[in-house]
Amino acid sequence: MGTKNSPHILALGTMTVFYIPSHKLDDPRFYHGTQTARSAIHEFLMHRYRAYTQSPTPVKGYWIDQASQISHDVMERFEVSFNHEAEFDRIIEFLVELCQRLKEDAIYVTRGNRSYLVTQHVTPSE
Repeated sequence: MGTKNSPHILALGTMTVFYIPSHKLDDPRFYHGTQTARSAIHEFLMHRYRAYTQSPTPVKGYWIDQASQISHDVMERFEVSFNHEAEFDRIIEFLVELCQRLKEDAIYVTRGNRSYLVTQHVTPSE
């Protein structure tokens, strides 16, 4: 008998993770007046999925920016799990809006074993 058949386990679906620059999470200049990005993320994830995990321990993200310079930021990690692909579309819509409000070029997202950059601009198809 495998553990996935155990009555003590509830399958939550595929894990989705995204990273947000720490210094923008609590600064209301990057969101709506007194509502911070952290509170907007919390409200969205709790309303849609009723649970999420946030790692306050900062991690650094490194990338080559549009000017071909190495950039980095201290990030915080958010994790949520769900089964329905329509929900992935919905979280991407939320992250596009968040990208715009935070004045970010892109937000790094992983879903299962796939990685994505969510941008506020339409990206060309592969």
